[in-house]
Amino acid sequence: MGFREYLDNLDKKGLLKKVDVEVSKKLEISGILKKMEPTPVIFNNVKESEFRVAGNIFCTKNVIASYFNVEPTDIIPMLSKAILESSEPEVITNAPCQEVIESNVDLDKIPILFHCEKDGGNYISSAVVVTKDPEYGQNLDFHRAMQFSKNKFATRIVQGRNFHSFLKKNGELDVAFCIGNTPNILIAGATSVEIGFDELKIANALEPIKLVKANSVDLLIPSEAEFVLEGRVYLEEKHAEGPFVDLTETYDTIREEPVFEVKKITHRK
Repeated sequence: MGFREYLDNLDKKGLLKKVDVEVSKKLEISGILKKMEPTPVIFNNVKESEFRVAGNIFCTKNVIASYFNVEPTDIIPMLSKAILESSEPEVITNAPCQEVIESNVDLDKIPILFHCEKDGGNYISSAVVVTKDPEYGQNLDFHRAMQFSKNKFATRIVQGRNFHSFLKKNGELDVAFCIGNTPNILIAGATSVEIGFDELKIANALEPIKLVKANSVDLLIPSEAEFVLEGRVYLEEKHAEGPFVDLTETYDTIREEPVFEVKKITHRK
């Protein structure tokens, strides 16, 4: 089941709250989402963008369990089984995530949210990040990214993670930030496995997925992602990242973090 299909199912069941009045990506959308949590919400009229925003979609264990038709207590056993039975996803050549290809990158056209009043900038906080090391292959992970220009982010890369190891080893890496994914991909990206283990195989074991080669970088990405930001992360090019309210609901500190230069944007129609 794709992300859009899941939203359609929520809508048919009357579980998706629609906001049709104009709202801003700066503080308003995040504030409404927090107030309505855990109700899934879609914003159809974003002041600064032609695109819609969906939030609170997979924010509780009960919702994730319901997606897989299991009990919340079965999530960990289900994940353990998927790791043991991981399998190669099918690779296709034509994918929904590449219906539109934007070579002239302008991140301001995308409704990247400004979440809290003291944040350092607009933040992507739930994208699944695909990268690859020549020795170990692909890796799937989460890394928040703060926009500071029309084509660049400062990306928080935690030391000790595979991404950090790959970047330190290679100096720069091709990456794809994939936005708008289903729980099998989200859970796989959040799973810690040994280095060299492609988490997309776990996602495929949880629920079959299809991959496609990214448009401008040598990576295989989820074919039904809503947006894919393709580009390169540089170890030595740094920019201030933060403040940002993290999972503890307190402000994280400001750090000098690697820059992610977006060179291509692909998305669904």
